[in-house]
Amino acid sequence: MGNTHFHTLPGNKKMTSRSAIFPEVSFSHINLPATVLEWNREKSTAEMATMTFVIHGHVEISTPDNKILKRHPGVYLIPPETGDVVFKTTAPANELIGVSLSSRLFATILPDYKTFLMMGQNSKLDVVSLQPLLAFVVSACNLNNPHSQMVDTLENVANDVARSLLIACFGQGMTVMPLIERVRKYISQNYTDPTLSVTKTAEHENVSVRTVQLALQEADTNFTALVRRARTDAALELRKSQPSLTLVEIGDRCGFGSVSSLRRALKLYEQMENRGVDSE
Repeated sequence: MGNTHFHTLPGNKKMTSRSAIFPEVSFSHINLPATVLEWNREKSTAEMATMTFVIHGHVEISTPDNKILKRHPGVYLIPPETGDVVFKTTAPANELIGVSLSSRLFATILPDYKTFLMMGQNSKLDVVSLQPLLAFVVSACNLNNPHSQMVDTLENVANDVARSLLIACFGQGMTVMPLIERVRKYISQNYTDPTLSVTKTAEHENVSVRTVQLALQEADTNFTALVRRARTDAALELRKSQPSLTLVEIGDRCGFGSVSSLRRALKLYEQMENRGVDSE
């Protein structure tokens, strides 16, 4: 953790800290005595979410805005957009593990994390199941100058470990909608927009275009097919409910760029229906 300073630190005691930093995830492994440590979260760090695991000792964590979420025993979540954080350690020796995620990655994992505030935060966590994941964090922090190929592999594993820890600790009781379903929902709400695109959808979901494309690929579909189906379904409904509308009016209301595009979509739908095939 950068931008930290001690309010108190016994003169004969030492603090040790090791870290591993990746593009969207960072790990830290800290040993420190009884002290008071303040973490000044500037813009770059305030936008990150940070989990703190108390491995040994006793730690109290606080923020002026009281945004911290907690799971017993000794697991804390500092959400994005949280101000400065104060760590007060009271045991003679204390061991902490920190796992930070970018706001983008955090949002893809727990887009509705605030639901946790309505849950029983005192429910006890199964820490034994977390030990292999935390052991990886410590190992990553102790690596010295790994070669580039290893770094690429570690980055993927680090993201997966951070994701697993976040879901295990703070994802219970939440319904985390899969990305493909969030994409379908976004399309269903925005199909009338003629500029609707996979790029715009990815930006809305705080993920990369490639991530959206992979989710679509796993669902055996593509963005164009989902948009076409949403617009076609809407056009068919309009033709049924408002038969006096012209094709031009229907096309405009449903996001089709032209009457010819609407006609092609309707023709494809009819062909697929006759074959008993889903038009996606």
